[in-house]
Amino acid sequence: MESEKEKQKTSSRVAIIGLIGTLLTACGGVAGALIGGLTTIYQSRLEAQKIAIAAPQSSQPLTVNTRQVAINSSDAAKLDPADYLVLQELGFVISQPHQGWEISQNNQQYEDLFFEQATNLSPLILFSTWVDTTWDNQPVRQLRYTEPVTVQFIEGSTENGIPVDLEDLTHETVSFYSQMTILALDKDTAQEHFTLYGLALAWGGLHRGGVNAIVANPDSQYVFEQVSWELNNVRVNGMLTDISLERWGLFAEGADRYYIIEVQYVPAAGQSVQVWDDLQAYLDAFRVIE
Repeated sequence: MESEKEKQKTSSRVAIIGLIGTLLTACGGVAGALIGGLTTIYQSRLEAQKIAIAAPQSSQPLTVNTRQVAINSSDAAKLDPADYLVLQELGFVISQPHQGWEISQNNQQYEDLFFEQATNLSPLILFSTWVDTTWDNQPVRQLRYTEPVTVQFIEGSTENGIPVDLEDLTHETVSFYSQMTILALDKDTAQEHFTLYGLALAWGGLHRGGVNAIVANPDSQYVFEQVSWELNNVRVNGMLTDISLERWGLFAEGADRYYIIEVQYVPAAGQSVQVWDDLQAYLDAFRVIE
């Protein structure tokens, strides 16, 4: 029989998920104002499901099987090290990099996401508005496709419909990477500012109205979001064009940590479909160790 404590935990989780839906619908407050204009405001599922999100230039959607977010420690230890990287100390499993990809160094931390020059910085860094330096030493792992799409912003360029002020840019030419970034947040550190659901809502709000879908499950510790980031009137390889970046955020919880798994796909003319397939394989491989 379910204990009273577990009933309260489930009820609280359902209430929080409902609050996310209310906030998104009302578009109230700072995050609501940033979100605005959702294509699909909110989806709630009471049972674990397989989520499928389509992306441009691909005949196959990206999918996440939420029944497979977790793995027990003994099963994780049996995984083939040629295919998987088991990070017991951080509580999760990721794929080994495929051909054409590289993985970040073992000592990469949250503060390292700020240091790249002329590179699109992960949206994860925008949390610094709230957390200042308290997350600096939190561990990060990143799988990145080594061939970026280099974008030049010009007069009249926009991001999600908002004009780009060239005078505010440190670099007018920026490299955008297809990549998967995992931030493993110690709960004691994270909870000074956010719960699991607060992390998801804030991440979506940082995309200036680009959220297309949010899926949450009160019976499983995850939230999944899909967003679009539109770059209009920019130059790529000297040609004037528009680019639609696709991003997914999976927010999961382990015993001691919260995990933000951020996936970015940058479609480019002539790019191998293998890049898309690799991102799918990386999402399939990710597990939280229980």
